[in-house]
Amino acid sequence: MNALALVAGAIFAAIAVAIAVNVGLRAVDGPQIRGLVDLIEAGMVAATFLGAPWVLSKNAHVTVDIFTTQLSPDRRRQLGRIVCLVGMTVSAVLFWSALQAVLVSFGRGSMVRGILVYPEWWPLMAPTVSGALLALEFARRAIEGTDTADRQASGL
Repeated sequence: MNALALVAGAIFAAIAVAIAVNVGLRAVDGPQIRGLVDLIEAGMVAATFLGAPWVLSKNAHVTVDIFTTQLSPDRRRQLGRIVCLVGMTVSAVLFWSALQAVLVSFGRGSMVRGILVYPEWWPLMAPTVSGALLALEFARRAIEGTDTADRQASGL
């Protein structure tokens, strides 16, 4: 998860640099970077999926805890387990669906054809990997009974 979080961060950094370079080129009437919008779209989706398991593992995700902070620690832990089981189920469905899409796309040799041309299964790998890791992380949290009120400072 740490490696995927670093990849996600690197993707976001590359997007920021590419946009700045493209704006600079535009300002001096230079040539635009072909396919940049396609790359940014794919990069943002990939980085979001690849970073999600790390964010969950650090308990640094956004939560609405107005209701849960009023509960006793035992009730909060019970509710946390239920939420983690729901999250695990949704993540497992995401993994399975994305995996099926990857296998079909790979088997057919489907290509995305725009300014850039690439295999359709490439961008489907991020939700596949993310779904598996999220399901495992939610399962770990359900077993441990992680109290979501005990939030770590993100420091991001």
